[in-house]
Amino acid sequence: MGVYSMKTNLANWRLIIEVQKEFTKTYPFLKIDFSNGNLRGKNTGADVSPDGVDDASEQDQTRRRLAQNLLWEELGFRDNMKINEVEQLLQYQFGVPAHVFRKSGNLWLETKMTQHWTLRQQNEQGYEIDIGFR
Repeated sequence: MGVYSMKTNLANWRLIIEVQKEFTKTYPFLKIDFSNGNLRGKNTGADVSPDGVDDASEQDQTRRRLAQNLLWEELGFRDNMKINEVEQLLQYQFGVPAHVFRKSGNLWLETKMTQHWTLRQQNEQGYEIDIGFR
């Protein structure tokens, strides 16, 4: 693997992390998990930019804007999208399997059995469970 491809993979991984943060900021009882042996469990150097320099706030802001644009503009995520649609779009965009999980108390549950539910329904269900769990 060449240096360019390693830098590209690191940049993509950082964008994935920002997409996960942005998604969970909007849907606090849902999270996205990208599972791929090439990415999961690797040291992504989250505090170091591809050129080896500490991340600057400007780079963080740029990634945040890219993630917001990707989710809400390019991919068109909306409250009425079904989970299976979200997972397919993310897998197509990033080339790795994507799964949406719903918070249930202290656990994160797969949404396979309810993949036909919308993002809003899933998030509201997580909220209801959270209130009952307290």
